[in-house]
Amino acid sequence: MTGTTKTEIISLLSEVDREGIGNVIAYLDESDYFTTHCYHHHRYEGGLADHSLDVYHRMRETAPELPDESCRIAALLHDLCTTRLEGYNEVESHHHGKRSVELLKVLGFELTEDEWIAISRHMHHVPTAEQNEQNMLWYYLHKCDKESANA
Repeated sequence: MTGTTKTEIISLLSEVDREGIGNVIAYLDESDYFTTHCYHHHRYEGGLADHSLDVYHRMRETAPELPDESCRIAALLHDLCTTRLEGYNEVESHHHGKRSVELLKVLGFELTEDEWIAISRHMHHVPTAEQNEQNMLWYYLHKCDKESANA
């Protein structure tokens, strides 16, 4: 990860106008979000941040019609559960995506229903055609996450 990755992620999230975003940014800065790696891809120092930013850019390229704020939140925070910070690792769920949304809840950040679904289900469920129409954020998060992981 480069310093520009951290700067860009902080800048993108700083423009999100929601209660609790300051807590999320502080958590990212204090946790290992900017230094840890992903488990199966981007296995180098800072890989998680690079992957998350790559997912965001892929979403903006392939789905410019989606709300940018939701893309920022979903892409940059979908793997939040893989981070570590003392006092925040006791999240209830053992399911990858649900741990991320639970951690956001602990941080006082509320997700929209579409964001909650997209993040909590981004790993193990391929959206059906009907679900794609109902929640395009989920579809594109899943698609772009897989593309980034396989790049």
